[in-house]
Amino acid sequence: MSEEERLWKNRFAELAERAYARGRYAFTDFLSPVEAEYLHACEREVSYAGVRLWGGYEGAERQIARFGSCGYEEAFPIAVLKITPVSERFAEPLVHRDYLGSLTGLGIERNTLGDIRLSGGGAYVYCLDRIAPFIAENLRRVRHTDVKAEKTEAGKIAAGEKKSEFHFLSSLRADCAVAAVFSLSRTEAEKYFDAERVFVNGRLCVRPSRELHEGDGVTVRGKGRFTFAETAGESRKGRLRVRVERDG
Repeated sequence: MSEEERLWKNRFAELAERAYARGRYAFTDFLSPVEAEYLHACEREVSYAGVRLWGGYEGAERQIARFGSCGYEEAFPIAVLKITPVSERFAEPLVHRDYLGSLTGLGIERNTLGDIRLSGGGAYVYCLDRIAPFIAENLRRVRHTDVKAEKTEAGKIAAGEKKSEFHFLSSLRADCAVAAVFSLSRTEAEKYFDAERVFVNGRLCVRPSRELHEGDGVTVRGKGRFTFAETAGESRKGRLRVRVERDG
């Protein structure tokens, strides 16, 4: 067990005990997939307190852990900000790292930020509710584009834009899909599994041979993420034609 994992497990145990003893919910900040995996690894030890993960929407990559099984409901401390260009005419194409870079450039710590979902010419930023007013007041530019940030309700957010891609795979193994989607060789893809950088449905995947099923969400740290949408057919040579969805 690494020192980082040990520290996180101690933190989870502390929050679980606090929630159980006080009868009040206790929350983490946003956890990365790796940190969430540390929680999964010790879930049995803290399950007595009650544990739930939520990132603001189904399938979120970065999530908050809530400890407690209280006789009342308490919302996760998540706010959503809609980031749009001040003038669409002069807006430049922006990607995830552009928004993240501008946000962290404000001095905001990564663990206060959840997912960033691109939508049209803007983005939705999930963050801790305590940091939302600061972002709304201070985020004025992303790269060279002047923007505005406004708080919105999660229920009003349309499904994130997705684009479909078709690939031919020799099998439904996870390493085959990762190699095809990210234009890697099988050997290169396997290195990401060996380095524990591949997650399927939010759980660490160390078996390259794991078979993917429709609806599985795959994250490869350092490369991106995709959803295995469907098997769309088979070529004459027996290769499977599959459709995956990625953020647009």
